[in-house]
Amino acid sequence: MVIAEAVIFLIVVAVLLRRDWSVLAQLRFRGGWKFTLLVAGLFAAQALIILYAPGQSAFQVAALMLSQGALLALIVLNYHVPGAALFSLGIVLNLAVMLANGGWMPITPEMYRFVHPERMVEVRSRAPDSKGIILPREQTNLWVLSDIVPITLPWRRTAVSIGDLLLIAGAAQFIFQGSAKRRVAEASSAAVSMDRVHPPGP
Repeated sequence: MVIAEAVIFLIVVAVLLRRDWSVLAQLRFRGGWKFTLLVAGLFAAQALIILYAPGQSAFQVAALMLSQGALLALIVLNYHVPGAALFSLGIVLNLAVMLANGGWMPITPEMYRFVHPERMVEVRSRAPDSKGIILPREQTNLWVLSDIVPITLPWRRTAVSIGDLLLIAGAAQFIFQGSAKRRVAEASSAAVSMDRVHPPGP
């Protein structure tokens, strides 16, 4: 959720800075719309399974791993797109810590109380409506890659991983490096038009 909120904030900032979104439309994406729809469908299915299916089943873990792996494949196919390297690294780090802890993202009881002080904490249980599992630090494999970064927003508290921060950084690079300021874009378009009217000599 915090990644989606960050992306919305970045888009609002880009609009206020009058970035040229037409530049993003000129980027070439590989994988095709069918594969992209497949990835989106997997994430939608994952969200439904996590939200409405209680417990910690192998089916839920499989859905998590499949959706994350498909997204990673789509990003790797489009490695030439701005932000792809950061985004890929973020997914890999999140996958690594999840695989090292049974397929779930670990969060310590202390961090969970920070995020949800009103809720009861039960060690080794799955946090409600999330892919997190509550584990003490000493029982967490690759703890440094888990949800260890506390964030206080005006409307709620949350915790993110280093991988999540890389995902946000990748999204920022895609939005701001993939687009251009309007004056730059207009100058580029004008230069292209001039070249067409007056082609350079031999």
